[in-house]
Amino acid sequence: KLMHRLDQHPEEKKKALKILYEIAADFSPHVFKAFKTFLDHTLDQLYDGISLKIHDDLDIAALCKDHNVVLVPNHQSHADYIAINYILAKKFDVSLHIAGGINLNIFPIGPLFRKSGCFFIRRTFTKDVLYRLTLEGYLYWLLLNNKPIEFFFEGGRSRTGKLRSPKFGLYQMLLEAHSQINARAKKKLIFVPLSINHENLP
Repeated sequence: KLMHRLDQHPEEKKKALKILYEIAADFSPHVFKAFKTFLDHTLDQLYDGISLKIHDDLDIAALCKDHNVVLVPNHQSHADYIAINYILAKKFDVSLHIAGGINLNIFPIGPLFRKSGCFFIRRTFTKDVLYRLTLEGYLYWLLLNNKPIEFFFEGGRSRTGKLRSPKFGLYQMLLEAHSQINARAKKKLIFVPLSINHENLP
């Protein structure tokens, strides 16, 4: 759809590229490894205790080989996306492409997050057709290249700890992007729910 749009409006190509560079992650294995090492030495200092428990039957690395995997965790803290990325890297050597709000793209954390696999999206873009098509095209590229994706279905953090109502925009764009993949290259698209608890539970 983006290609068709640019065929009809070739003058929008520069704008589409500018949007793409605003969105896209710039994943660096070296930066990601250094960030992981940094967390190895600091998490125990920040928290009273950390439990990296994952169900024995869950193998994210194996799941990613045969499927397009999208993780959909609950969202209570800015530590959530760091924790999930850290756990999957430690347990399965898997790095995620994480949808983050454009408000997080600030120095110095913005470049670090982008190098660690975060891609940034605007909070609202319903009236900007070119932005939507470019984002959908980027999601298509991630799925086509079998990059595991993570986004928070609630769209933002829960201040109470209770699940908020889901927002379906990114979900619908993922479905649409996946539907455009050629049948020979297409893998089954699966959504994996995750829960993060911030308290000790009896």
